[in-house]
Amino acid sequence: MTDTLRAEHDAVLSSLETRVSTLHFAHAAVSFFLSISLFGSAGKLWWDHWTDEPHLALIAGSLGGAALLYSVTRAILGTKAYGREKVQITRLLDLRKAIGADAPLAISGPKT
Repeated sequence: MTDTLRAEHDAVLSSLETRVSTLHFAHAAVSFFLSISLFGSAGKLWWDHWTDEPHLALIAGSLGGAALLYSVTRAILGTKAYGREKVQITRLLDLRKAIGADAPLAISGPKT
């Protein structure tokens, strides 16, 4: 019984070695700040050059919209991955209790 629990424990632990949700959330954060920068640039280009070259502002705004869409998509993927990882972490903690991996070591008296 403990061998099967230990094997499942090792399998769950190895699947949690790479946290996919962290990668998704990092991509979401970086692309969100990129979209804010692009939207700000588009606004400045529109304000300064709306009569002679409005297409520059439209290009920057379109790129900002694409970056924002990518950010939202990665945030949704990260939330879903975090939900799966949370279930795996709960199962890992239950397995550690069942195996007794977190039991305190027996402390003997001082050696003389």
